[in-house]
Amino acid sequence: MPNIEVLIDTLTNDVIERRQSLDDALFALQSWFDHNVELMDDDERVSFSNKLNAEKDAAQRDGRPHGDDASLVASVLRLHIMRLLYRYDERHQPATHPLDDSPYERARRRLQSALRETEIAINEARVDTAIANAHTIMDDRSANRRWLQDALTRLQTVAQKDLVKLANAVPMPNLPPLNPLQRAGFWILGIKQEEIGRRNLQSLKRLAELQNNQLIEMAHLLVESFSAIEDPIGTKQAMTLLTELGVEH
Repeated sequence: MPNIEVLIDTLTNDVIERRQSLDDALFALQSWFDHNVELMDDDERVSFSNKLNAEKDAAQRDGRPHGDDASLVASVLRLHIMRLLYRYDERHQPATHPLDDSPYERARRRLQSALRETEIAINEARVDTAIANAHTIMDDRSANRRWLQDALTRLQTVAQKDLVKLANAVPMPNLPPLNPLQRAGFWILGIKQEEIGRRNLQSLKRLAELQNNQLIEMAHLLVESFSAIEDPIGTKQAMTLLTELGVEH
């Protein structure tokens, strides 16, 4: 199996030297991944992830979002591989069959599913945006715009879920009956069973609000990215998304 780091170095040099486009390099990574992902063990995954994190830490210490052109291209290629790994793992998650089918559990599962879909879309959009921005060093405005549009489409799709509305729709959970000893313990500690249920709902609402805020933050980034390449249509679409998310301009 070709070493992934060697392949990334080779592709990075090819892109910088204009022997192939960044999109071609990403396609080559996809091909490598499809043929070799099952051969990557946990140690290789951890090593790969650590190198990517080290790059992020170094960039933060330098006070720059990226280093030179070669570092930027290499980072984007690593981000793409990490994204492919996440996709692969997501597809291979074992199916769950919950036993509790109460109204609370059904609503909670709908919310959790929407939260997960939104998290994945935000992460994917971040990678798309990084790839789009990397195309600027290759003077490929068309590819830049195309990747930003991909990121925007991902966010537009999950924004229709309305996480806050789903969280508010979760009813109070069924409270299990307490035996005399449990009731006495709750009374001594000053705990009200109904308060536990309310706090549970508040926790779900906070999760929805936090995820929604991340979605808004990503939409703001797309507005700035489209504006930077002077794309009025993309800018307007991203601002429309912000309006749909409840943000006033």
